[in-house]
Amino acid sequence: MPTINVTKPFPFSVDGNNVIQIEIGEHDVSDRLALVAVEHLECATLTGPSAESDPKKMKVPELKDWLTAKGIAFEPTANKETLLALVPKSD
Repeated sequence: MPTINVTKPFPFSVDGNNVIQIEIGEHDVSDRLALVAVEHLECATLTGPSAESDPKKMKVPELKDWLTAKGIAFEPTANKETLLALVPKSD
């Protein structure tokens, strides 16, 4: 079961009928919910042991979170190539 860190609340239908609101914060969720939140809506990042640790393999939202955590500034509209150029060589 993946763990995600939600940065923006969003609605999600667990069973195709009932819609629930996923609030800001860390949640243990189903694979489907994680996929929707991280890949499609881009309002959450994976955390915990299943999270990617290699910046070169990260998706843009994860890479932005990683750079921010390291104190590295970037333009909000920067693409992946530009963001990767900011990754220190030691990482």
